Amino acid sequence: MMHRSEPKSRVEKLIKRSLHCSLQLSFPRRTPSEAPPTTPGIVFNIDGVLYNKLGALYQASQTLKYLQDMKIPFVFLTNRWRDTPSEGATWVRQTFDLTDISPTQYIHSPSPFATLAPHFSNELVLFAGLNPERAKSMGELFGFSNIITPGEVYSMYPEFYSGFVPLALTAPATSTTKIKAVFVFDNPKRPDQDKQLIVDLLLSKRGVVGTLSSKNGKRQLTNRGYQQHEQPRIWFGAALPFRDTLFEHVYEKTGREMINATTFGKPSPENFSLAETRLLEWHHQIHGADALKIDAIWMIGDNIETDILGANLYNLDGSHSMCSWKTILVSTGVYRPGMLSGRPTKYWPTLLSTGVWDVVQLALRQKEDQLWWMNGGGNWDEANSDN
Repeated sequence: MMHRSEPKSRVEKLIKRSLHCSLQLSFPRRTPSEAPPTTPGIVFNIDGVLYNKLGALYQASQTLKYLQDMKIPFVFLTNRWRDTPSEGATWVRQTFDLTDISPTQYIHSPSPFATLAPHFSNELVLFAGLNPERAKSMGELFGFSNIITPGEVYSMYPEFYSGFVPLALTAPATSTTKIKAVFVFDNPKRPDQDKQLIVDLLLSKRGVVGTLSSKNGKRQLTNRGYQQHEQPRIWFGAALPFRDTLFEHVYEKTGREMINATTFGKPSPENFSLAETRLLEWHHQIHGADALKIDAIWMIGDNIETDILGANLYNLDGSHSMCSWKTILVSTGVYRPGMLSGRPTKYWPTLLSTGVWDVVQLALRQKEDQLWWMNGGGNWDEANSDN
């Protein structure tokens, strides 16, 4: 365990010594068909841990292949989104030269949207983003059956959104358009237009385009009547700049903070909950009836604001987590020495390491995994020696 001050001397020496010892050893050897008494589970961030703009990071492919061979369950938890889960799994297979990566192992920032689809059944929902048609297709994959894009709204209501689309593309609505929910995948291509549409919906009566709620500004009502007339809820994926701008605009228009809005993506607990569920499902899929208890889930990331904070907070909230979560911070991405100085403990990782291969060794050699390690053929005394 690291002390709660920036590791500079003794702690760094201990880490280096641990890594030096680990590099002298081979991983425990057991056949893939053998299952340990307990097993760890691993959740990987991708960028900065396994991959950067130059390609796969050192030993990333080796690490993932090892985990596959040993049937140690792992999933990927990323804030990138433009790939579908199937496309993301294909990218992982090709980038790291792997086999048998399932789409269920690839969780991105808007993945929790899929859990909301059953709640809206045939209700009309608005999907916005940099590529609205792409967002709409993703929403259909998630199970939403009645989706509209901002551009379609502008075409249907040129009297409210004049100039938003060419006149030749307008097709005035023949019936009332009632939007039940708004999903923003990422920062829209035309943020000012989409911002106006969403604010209009927040001021509307029950989400009906072109209406204005009579409750707006009523001092005797909760929130002065704003967003109190069955207006649509809003969910955000990887759209933080747009979200922040929208919040500011809502406050400017109403003098009240945005309510009924949820942001997904790390460090959101919904994303960690989904990663945990997918990890446990994958564990049972690869082990079948022999699947044993996962004693710890290790979040391996490079960002203390998303990977480490998110996993730590999720672990602290025992009402959601089914397993104990631990964190490892790697120095191959955005993390730089000094970033932890003065930070509260919720930003601190369980362990700090230099690369993904060493990370996995450190995780598997923790005390609660000692029995697993020894049953797998590892030498615990040797692994923890000071030599």
